[in-house]
Amino acid sequence: MNKRIKVGMLVDDIDSYFAQQACKGAELGAISIDANLYIFPMRYLDSKDFLDDHRRFEYQYNMIYRFITDKNIDILYILMGNIGCRTEYDKQMEFLNSLPDIPIVTLYTSYDGYPSVTFNNRTGMEAAVQHMIDEHHATKIGFVSGPITNGEAVERLDIYKTTLEKNGIAYDENRVVYGSFNTACEDAVEELLDRNPELDAVMFASDLMARGGYNVFRKRGLVIGKDILVTGFDNEAYTSSIVPSLTTVEASAANLTFHAVKHTEDFLKNPNLVFQIDTCFVNRESCGCDNVDIFSYEAEFELRTIDNKEELPINGIFEYLFGEYSLGNATGDIEEHLKKFLYLLFDVVKNRDFDNQKKRIKELFNRIIQDRILIYTTTEKIFNMLMIFQRQVSHFLDNDNDRLKLSEMFSMLYRTFSMHSSQMLEKKQEHIKSISEMVNRLTSDIIVYDGNTEEAYSSMFTQFSKLGVQSAYMFSFKDIVKHYRGDEWIQPQTVNLKAYEVDGVVGVLSLEDAEITVNDMFDNDFIPDHRVTMVLSPLYSFEEVYGVMLCEVNYTNFDCVSPISIQLSSALKSLILLEKQRDIQRELDNNLRKIEESNNVINEISKSDKLTGVYNRRGFIEKAEKIIKDENNRGRTALIFYSDVDNLKKINDEYSHDDGDYVLRETANILLDTFRSSDVVSRFGGDEFVCLAFVKTEGHGLEIKQRIDVITSNHNAMVGKPYTIGVSTGYVEFECGEDVDIYKLIDIADKMLYEEKKKKKG
Repeated sequence: MNKRIKVGMLVDDIDSYFAQQACKGAELGAISIDANLYIFPMRYLDSKDFLDDHRRFEYQYNMIYRFITDKNIDILYILMGNIGCRTEYDKQMEFLNSLPDIPIVTLYTSYDGYPSVTFNNRTGMEAAVQHMIDEHHATKIGFVSGPITNGEAVERLDIYKTTLEKNGIAYDENRVVYGSFNTACEDAVEELLDRNPELDAVMFASDLMARGGYNVFRKRGLVIGKDILVTGFDNEAYTSSIVPSLTTVEASAANLTFHAVKHTEDFLKNPNLVFQIDTCFVNRESCGCDNVDIFSYEAEFELRTIDNKEELPINGIFEYLFGEYSLGNATGDIEEHLKKFLYLLFDVVKNRDFDNQKKRIKELFNRIIQDRILIYTTTEKIFNMLMIFQRQVSHFLDNDNDRLKLSEMFSMLYRTFSMHSSQMLEKKQEHIKSISEMVNRLTSDIIVYDGNTEEAYSSMFTQFSKLGVQSAYMFSFKDIVKHYRGDEWIQPQTVNLKAYEVDGVVGVLSLEDAEITVNDMFDNDFIPDHRVTMVLSPLYSFEEVYGVMLCEVNYTNFDCVSPISIQLSSALKSLILLEKQRDIQRELDNNLRKIEESNNVINEISKSDKLTGVYNRRGFIEKAEKIIKDENNRGRTALIFYSDVDNLKKINDEYSHDDGDYVLRETANILLDTFRSSDVVSRFGGDEFVCLAFVKTEGHGLEIKQRIDVITSNHNAMVGKPYTIGVSTGYVEFECGEDVDIYKLIDIADKMLYEEKKKKKG
């Protein structure tokens, strides 16, 4: 048996719609040639976004491509235009030239000296501009371009410019603004309208930017399709369902990557291969058009009035619905089931056999939609196909009764498909909810098993299959890597396979059995024999990098990879903190064992808070009083901090008590990060935490309070929750001594906390 080709796919952000569509097409292409697919999301080169509070540590993703070697990947496809869209062309070429010596194919954007698969932007873009001029007599047309560092954006802008000039309309640079191929372009659209209030049309270089433009137009009271004509580019899934439906250019990211990966062997044989995928204009309401152009679809299907089902243009229908996916029977049995359905539909109408065949028609149609047909086509195309087919077969009917039955039959099909689409949406929402619920448990498992690493990993990895992960592998570095932004990444040659889950079997390896070279990460005894699609993502917390996570998923579950990686990173952070705390506890145990060894374990357990792992109320009071009254500490300056979690009840009510518990654990981690190991951190009760810290001189209370705020902000940036963890704090400064009343000190700190709470509410 031949060894499967290992296809690598280097993308920007796997959580973005475009990258997910690109990965979907690549996966379907890999399936069609029985190749393994490995996806490496590395975000963006030199991205300024890394400086934002919520994304400043995402530079850690940049190192993920370093796990690609000439031994573990046979060919690499790369979304270089996306990855490098925020840096100069020379930097992008420098990065490409630094990659391993394997065949490298650039997708969507071409680069000198590299084979590529790109869109023929001209066919669709030129038709869109021409349509605005010819059909709607638009002459004052604005353009919202992508970043000027992106080759695709430059080409689309050039087509806009040359098509205007070909029609005798002078290009006006004042009518062009630049965005970043996403919805965060509203400021650019505002600027465009401020400079050009007379515009009668705006063309966007991507559908996502057009969606952002919709918000601006509505805010200004402009009716889209009437006061301002709008077009997009890409034909993303939502464009047919937004109001008004978006006129656009179809440039399917999934179709392009499918076509590219399907031709993998051609690229391996011919390192200079270059080809393009055509784009086409899709006419909808946002440009001012009212109805679907039935005649153009009939021409596309090559549909004409026929009397025999064998004359149906089945290939034309398949080409319209499935495009490149129809190559090599990639769609499996769907095409055969669809053919049977259309033949039956044709015979039923021709023979007026509506009543007898209604049940059979519904059965065949259900089989088609249960075959996950929407992987390969869109809801809009299926509705268009049914509508055109209904119109064509109606010529067999010559009375109103039969025409009514035909309408009822197609209404049944439309309703069946609509209900199925609604159910799919509900399942997707349930899947997202289950991801949120299960990732919350990952960190709690570390606490629950209190240092029993094997049981903690087993519990965590058992959860992954419930999220749609078919197999999962956690590779750790021998030592935690401290990697700061701007530092060179030193790539380890070996990693340790810490834990894995394959086909429901979970394993945790000892250090002696775990070492694997980077070259063998995708080809070792623990990887399944069947064809796989896998995503590699980093495990890190702030500047600390622990290793990488390898998940086997299909494209419908790509959205669970990032949450799993983030929460597993948080769990590892907790494990490290607990290990440090256990080291301190062991040292304390050794000292106390001389006095009362037999009762020490029970006594210490009773002083710990089970949820957070820090001291409880009793433990704090005993520990703090002993320290304060210790004659060796007499006269030393110390601080009592009283902290309270903000809005915990609201988080419990609006999200879940699992989230509430998560917030309490995270607050404990924030305080553990803030104070030294020699200080005392406790959960005093409910959402209240009390800490004791020594300071060398007076007046350090405000500085430590500010440190709590900074570390809280850093934790919020890492976890990416829909709510913000907030901590209010009061403190009191004092000198240690025999006569110190700790309860009075806590009361004073509590009053200061109360004043801060009042200010926040105000």
